Amino acid sequence: MYIKSLSIKAAMAYHEAMVKKAKARGATNGIVALGVMTGTSCDGLDAACVSVDGDGWEPCWAESTPYPAELRKRVLAAQNPGIRLALREVLELHRDLGEWYGAVIRRIIARHDLKPDLIANHGQTIAHFPAAKRKGMTLQAGDPTRVAYLTGLTTVASFRDGDMSAGGQGAPLVPWFHRLLAAHLTEAGQGTAIHNLGGISNLTYIAPDAEVIAFDTGPGNIWIDAAAALATKGRAKFDAGGKLALAGEVDWNAVKKLVQLPYFRKHPPKSTGRDDFPFELLLRATRTRGPSLVATATALTVESVAQAYERLILDADLPLASVHVAGGGARNRVLMGWLASRLDRVGVAVAPLSDSGFDGRWIEAQAFAFFGVLSLLGQPLGGSWTGVKEFAPPGHIIPGENWATLLSKLRAMHPEAFKADSSA
Repeated sequence: MYIKSLSIKAAMAYHEAMVKKAKARGATNGIVALGVMTGTSCDGLDAACVSVDGDGWEPCWAESTPYPAELRKRVLAAQNPGIRLALREVLELHRDLGEWYGAVIRRIIARHDLKPDLIANHGQTIAHFPAAKRKGMTLQAGDPTRVAYLTGLTTVASFRDGDMSAGGQGAPLVPWFHRLLAAHLTEAGQGTAIHNLGGISNLTYIAPDAEVIAFDTGPGNIWIDAAAALATKGRAKFDAGGKLALAGEVDWNAVKKLVQLPYFRKHPPKSTGRDDFPFELLLRATRTRGPSLVATATALTVESVAQAYERLILDADLPLASVHVAGGGARNRVLMGWLASRLDRVGVAVAPLSDSGFDGRWIEAQAFAFFGVLSLLGQPLGGSWTGVKEFAPPGHIIPGENWATLLSKLRAMHPEAFKADSSA
């Protein structure tokens, strides 16, 4: 037997049907999936548990765990575009991250009564090199087989490789999920956007007809975090509440120069990472240091985001009423205030996604939990915004001790997805 796969157009309709606003129902009627995300900022692990059945989905529980200091240091070093690592060092990091993921996830699960059937572990992005003609490459470290072994649970990973194998950018993927939340954020006839201010900033624009434009806009928090660490001699990993930026002065000449970087001028589909935006780019563009360096990094994020909306959405005469912000940047009051002020000049309202009833801290982890279930069903995870034009393989599945039980649950939830293979 095999699990049917759908065309991209059919998959879009399938995804919508799967995620209608859930009514009260027993959480164990479907599959309980735990999405695990460690983002580009490397500030910690987010785990979000959701229940998915044939009628919809609902959040169950979520929590986060900080990165161990030494492991975080190794990850940040490996992400440095100029780093040279021996193959053994890469493999050791892959192993050690997998061991850490597995141990942490096992402890998190033990603290909750509702246990997941499935783990969807994004992994830690070490490098991301999108390219044309199916030449793109990406690496998410953290051996998922160790997660499956330590937890005993079936694990889905390597979510981006399939999209790249079919000619896509491999990112952003979360627009699938954003599109499904958007119906609850705006009135009919209005365009809206969900914006993730993570280490890398990405936007999802949802038009009134539900068409999607999505891409990475550039640095979100990565330069702000690095500037804060430099300004405090390593005492701060990020600019809490934007206090450092507020105490500094923006080097606007540097900001104007930086927004001319080639990536900002590219048209989507496009995605990026630390490889395109090493911290040295900011340091070479300005002589400011201390709080003023943090302020300049913050202003660069704001200006690059605002210009992305202006050039690629508003200048194309696409309606945009509101931007709903998720990710760590949504908790930076100065960053949010500056962005709201900047976009207010073009008539666009900005607010944290949490103001609309969704907890923005867990959106990405929830999305990958959902993608884990879709991967079991053989559904593609990218779309037109990644540049993919045909079916792309979803995440890789590593069966755990519970594989047979999970397969039975999947068959009960979606019997139409299975059929006998006539060639068997």
